[in-house]
Amino acid sequence: MFQVASRPAHHHGAVPEPLNLSMSHYQSPVAQKLNIPRRLARPTFSEPSRDSIARIDPALASVPLEYIRKMLAGNANQMITALSLLTIPNSLPCAHLPPTLDAPVRPSSQMPDLSSFPTHVLAILSSRSSSSTPTVASFTDKASLPASATMPLYPVSALVLAAHCSLLPPLPQGLPSNGRRATLTLPVIPLTVPSPETFALLHAYLHTMRPDTLLASLLPGIASSIPQMSAASSSAGSGKLVYVSQFSSERLLRLAHALAGAAFQRGGPQGAMGGLMAHVKLINGLWQNVCALGVFDAELWGVMDLAWEVVLAAMTQVAENR
Repeated sequence: MFQVASRPAHHHGAVPEPLNLSMSHYQSPVAQKLNIPRRLARPTFSEPSRDSIARIDPALASVPLEYIRKMLAGNANQMITALSLLTIPNSLPCAHLPPTLDAPVRPSSQMPDLSSFPTHVLAILSSRSSSSTPTVASFTDKASLPASATMPLYPVSALVLAAHCSLLPPLPQGLPSNGRRATLTLPVIPLTVPSPETFALLHAYLHTMRPDTLLASLLPGIASSIPQMSAASSSAGSGKLVYVSQFSSERLLRLAHALAGAAFQRGGPQGAMGGLMAHVKLINGLWQNVCALGVFDAELWGVMDLAWEVVLAAMTQVAENR
C-alpha cells in the first residue's frame, strides 16, 4: 500500500537522515494495526546529473550544486512573479494536448529577467499502472488514454528540476527566445509520477523552497498553528535542517493534539480517524513523488518526517479517546 510504484525505497545508504526526535521511540498501535510504516523510508542517495545542468546552462557546468540551489532559491520571488504574469490553462484534455503552448505575458512595470520565466510545461500522468521510472513520455502515448482524460499542467523551470531531481530524465531542449516577451512558447512534456494528486505540493516547494508553506499544506487543519519561516532562517540549498529544527518534541505533541481536535471537530468520533487517514495519504503521495524523482533536499525530508510524526501521534490520540 505504501510502496513507491516506480522506484523501490531502501533503508541503507539513506540521505538525508530521519529526524532525531525524542518522541520517535514510541510505537503507534494504530499505525501497526493499519499497516502504516512507522517512518518514511529513504531511497538510495543519488546526485543530479551535471550533464543535464550543463545542457541547460553551460556556464554552470563546474558550479557546485549547493551554490546553484542557493541561487535558484534566491530567485524564487522573481520566478513566482514571472509565473503570475503568464496565462496558462490549469489543465487540458488529452485529446487537445499540443506539443507547445503559447503563453501570453502580461505587461508589468517590474518585469522579471527572462531567466525567471518557466521553460517548459509538464502535463502530469499517473505511473501507478507502470513499473517504469518517471520519464518524459512521447506524445504517441496519448493514444492509449481516453480522449476525455484531463491532465493538470504545471509551468516549470528546467534548471530547477535538473538541480533537484536526480532521477528525472533531461527535459527536451527548450525553445529559443525570440527576444520578445509578449508571448512565450513553452514545450508541453507529459510526465508520469506515482501521485499526480500531490504533485502540486512538490512543484510549489521546488520553485519556492518554503518549508513552512509545505508543512501547512500537509497539515491544513492546523495551518494557522504552523510558524512561518523568517528570511534569516532560510536553509534553501544548504542541505541543513533549519526551519524543522525549531520543532521540539513537546511542540510536535501540541500540534498532534490540535490536529486530533480538529479531526474530531470536523468528523466527530466516527469520522476523525478517516480525516487523519486523508493526511496519511497526502504525505504518502508526496513521499512517493519525492522518491520517484530523486529529490534529496534535507528540509523537504524534514518537513515530511515532521508531518508524519504529527499525524501518527494524532491518530494515537484519536484512538485512545474513542
